[in-house]
Amino acid sequence: MKLALEVTSALDQSKRKVLAAFPDFIAFEDKFNKSVSSFEEGVTLKQLSFLAWHAEHRTKKTGLDFDSWCNEVEMLTVGDSEDAVIVPLENSQHIG
Repeated sequence: MKLALEVTSALDQSKRKVLAAFPDFIAFEDKFNKSVSSFEEGVTLKQLSFLAWHAEHRTKKTGLDFDSWCNEVEMLTVGDSEDAVIVPLENSQHIG
């Protein structure tokens, strides 16, 4: 499971891709006591921000705590990334 996010910096308007991965979703479930399977029911901006922050913190791209990191974010959008795209099979599978 992966989720691609794009973070726009409030400091210089630069954009960076963030890829939330398995360890980030585990931390999400621990933090919010909510299963990632409940994403279909809705996810808050704080929860998406936590996933982006945790991914950057885990990969050592930020040393800031969550609140300080949020103060430096102008915008957060959900996007797609080549790393998050499920690649189709090369040969189609026989059906029935």
